[in-house]
Amino acid sequence: MNHIRAAMVEDDPQHTNLLQDFLSRYGQEKGLEITAEHFSNGMDFVSDYTPKYDMIFMDIEMPYMNGMDCAFKLRELDPDVILVFVTSMVQYAVKGYEVGAVGYMVKPLRYFPFSVLMDKVMGMLSARETLDVYINSGSHVKRVSSRDLYYIEVRDHYLIFHTTEGDFTQNGKMKDIEAQLDRVDFFRCSNCYLVNLRHVKEISDNDITVGKDTIQISRRRKKEFMEAINAYFKKGG
Repeated sequence: MNHIRAAMVEDDPQHTNLLQDFLSRYGQEKGLEITAEHFSNGMDFVSDYTPKYDMIFMDIEMPYMNGMDCAFKLRELDPDVILVFVTSMVQYAVKGYEVGAVGYMVKPLRYFPFSVLMDKVMGMLSARETLDVYINSGSHVKRVSSRDLYYIEVRDHYLIFHTTEGDFTQNGKMKDIEAQLDRVDFFRCSNCYLVNLRHVKEISDNDITVGKDTIQISRRRKKEFMEAINAYFKKGG
């Protein structure tokens, strides 16, 4: 994971700038591209929230909506994103574990504790060994972990994402999503289907059972598919 997307929810420009400097320094040291968006209060952050971030740095004491209330609202919208509190109100930081915060940084900010916490965050991101897929259904954007995707089907000009939470549809091209998921063990078994190898339960002739569904492998892709599934299981998939 070389590109990290962060959000900073902080009303103090001085701490915002310092946190941005820390993120840039950490990225340079680790060879990462870290981009960060800034929100000056929790109300603006959650009112039009899109689940596109890998991590969020949240101040607790802010106008309009404090960080703790904002965090509870955030968890309704996105239960998975990594959350870190940045605060001078240490007595409230422990309450952050109720909303799944991975830790907190105490103001005034110092780089060494920040880098230690970032190492922990990066370890968590690496352990997931997954990508987040953003499905734009028109009315809203849904974030789905690649781990929770059974397979993707193309029908006319639409992509149908078959997931553990149900099916979701968006306009798009299969080649684009195939390129996005290339490094997380997805395989194009036909012109119509892109399959998550971790969810393949059975292979019979030219049929694959993926989750609860049975789909077909094209004859010309059968050999490559079998090589891909064998390589996946050999590496302990």
